[in-house]
Amino acid sequence: MSPRTPAGRLVAAFGDVERMAALYAPNVEWSLSPSTPFPRPMKGRETVIAFNREVWTTHYRPDCTVEILDEVGDETASAVRFIYRAHMNATGWMYENEYAVFVRSGPEGIAEVFESLDTARAGQIVRGEA
Repeated sequence: MSPRTPAGRLVAAFGDVERMAALYAPNVEWSLSPSTPFPRPMKGRETVIAFNREVWTTHYRPDCTVEILDEVGDETASAVRFIYRAHMNATGWMYENEYAVFVRSGPEGIAEVFESLDTARAGQIVRGEA
């Protein structure tokens, strides 16, 4: 199934920072779950791209996969629920977790990203309990 919304196209591009960057408006903002150590929101195209690079160089290998479970919305507001799978660089372990991404877009591209994940599950994986 090909993604049909901005949220779907964004998560389908995970791991390919250049492809992701092409979707962003200049004033893009990205927010993660409040329990993560990242600023909320990260503001501006360069800041968001730097965050994406960190994710797919420091934390995970870029050859990740995304399985879209649900996709709803249109070109202005969209959401996807998906399974993210990637190798963690720090441990070499396979990481798998369920996420949801909500996106607001305008004529210049994606303006807002709200990323939510199962942070308890992520903690279990990092501690080797999963």
